[in-house]
Amino acid sequence: MGDELTKVLKDYANNEIVNKSLSTGLENLSITLTAIEEYRNCEVQRLEAKVVGELCQYEAICKHAREELKHTMNVREKELARKKVLDKAKERQPFNRQQVTYAESELLKASAEMSRTAKGLSEQTEFFERRKLQQLKTLLSDFIMIEMTFHSKAVELLTVAYQQINDINDKADLERLTTGLSDQEEPTNFRRKLRSPEKQVNTGISARSSSLASLMNQQSPSKEDTMSLRRMKSPEKNNLGRSNSLAALLNHSSSKDEEDTSASEESDENDSTEDTESR
Repeated sequence: MGDELTKVLKDYANNEIVNKSLSTGLENLSITLTAIEEYRNCEVQRLEAKVVGELCQYEAICKHAREELKHTMNVREKELARKKVLDKAKERQPFNRQQVTYAESELLKASAEMSRTAKGLSEQTEFFERRKLQQLKTLLSDFIMIEMTFHSKAVELLTVAYQQINDINDKADLERLTTGLSDQEEPTNFRRKLRSPEKQVNTGISARSSSLASLMNQQSPSKEDTMSLRRMKSPEKNNLGRSNSLAALLNHSSSKDEEDTSASEESDENDSTEDTESR
């Protein structure tokens, strides 16, 4: 949680361009919180090494103690079984000294083993309790000291963080905002920074649309090019127009030849009539 808060404060301080004291205060606060988180990580590591690690050893210690207790109970049951055998031998065959003596010797062995096992169990129990009390006292003392060290450092750093928050000059930031000027900035730059994101987006969209329109105008063909392309694409229409003009020219020349032939015939007839009259 502390790391996320530090990251958020740092990002906010980097993006803050108007309120300079707020930006500086948040940046210093993020550094202080980072130091607190480092002390917290050290606290966790020390607890794992000095407290948790020692407590984890008691799993094996308790397992060994249970095995010793189980062995003692088995020896105790063996002693009771030997005692029952001796009692039965005395009841059934009280005059069979050999069997009774054998049962008594087995009972003595079981009793000796039981006393020896009980003594060992008593010693182990005492050692276990003494070790448990001493280590528990040491572990709790280490835990308290580690927590006190961390919290003392945390209180010290939190005091610094509190002072950093108090150092934020909100009046100066508001005055700079009302005047429209930040440190060593022109009014135009300040107004440009205060533009709303929507306006910036709209200007970006208009610039993109204008550049796209210019690009489309460059790529779109002109009227002359389209006319030439149409002429190139329709050769049949051009050939048809040429054939029509050629036919009109031929008709005009043929009509002109007919007029010339008719005029020559009329002149020949006039000449013949004049010859006959002269005769």
